[in-house]
Amino acid sequence: MMNFKELAENILTDLMNNGSMSDILLKTKIFATKKGDNELLMWVSKELDGYGEEKLPKYRNLICGLKVDVVVPFGRTGVVDFPIDMIEDDNARNSLSIMDLNMPIAEIENLCNGAKEDGIMKRKLPVFTYPYMSKFINGDIQDACQYTTKAAVLQILVSVKSILIDFLLKISNEEDIDFNNFIKSKPEMITINAGIVNTGNGNVNAQGSTNVVGDHNTISEKSKQELLRILAEIDRIASVQTNSDYEEVSKDIKSELQKEKPEKKYLKRCFQLIPSFLTNVAASVTGNGITQLIESALTLL
Repeated sequence: MMNFKELAENILTDLMNNGSMSDILLKTKIFATKKGDNELLMWVSKELDGYGEEKLPKYRNLICGLKVDVVVPFGRTGVVDFPIDMIEDDNARNSLSIMDLNMPIAEIENLCNGAKEDGIMKRKLPVFTYPYMSKFINGDIQDACQYTTKAAVLQILVSVKSILIDFLLKISNEEDIDFNNFIKSKPEMITINAGIVNTGNGNVNAQGSTNVVGDHNTISEKSKQELLRILAEIDRIASVQTNSDYEEVSKDIKSELQKEKPEKKYLKRCFQLIPSFLTNVAASVTGNGITQLIESALTLL
């Protein structure tokens, strides 16, 4: 018999540990199939296979800019940012201002993995769109593309993660999933002492041994202050919605950051859960940049 609780907790663990989204969705597909949740199954299948010509969910429609490669008199060339607002046709302007990404989630992950942190992602425009721009350009259009940032594309992965967490929160009572175990559990510390491995939280002393202590889990004072600044900004945005769960997570993050040695893994879990507590103000949250704030926090951890 399928152990739904175990599978759901396995999915949640992968989410908290930033596992591959395509792998997580494959597990979710098994879960949805066995549980008979057709709505979830349909959404997961579209994310895995791509949306084709179907209408995309809003989080896959990204606001973008236009770059135009122009040849001007005397053979000079140049790339210019074209102001989309100058396009007179309403339908064309609305269409060109949105970069709709309908490919499978694995392709989106590969795009993000292959791009620099401050990278720009481009998509070429078909030739039939050129006349909407050419009337405002003194020269010939050789090429044109839509462009957006890596951070904007990463937001798709954050949105998918948030939807999955929302689903797990919804079934948590039914499957007896205790989210506190995932948020507040402390990672085990491992100390290697000349052949002695300590898998607990205590100390091991061995005569003549050398303790090897890594610093991968330390947070600089500068990073602490930046995380507190980011959290203060999220608090400000979240103040439009009363949510005791969010307030509790915010309090937990502040408390952890006050410690001499805050635990990165614990802080990551807390920040990753924030979008699931603010779903009632999703539109305003996205508009105010909360996703980017969370991403900035995670890069510090």
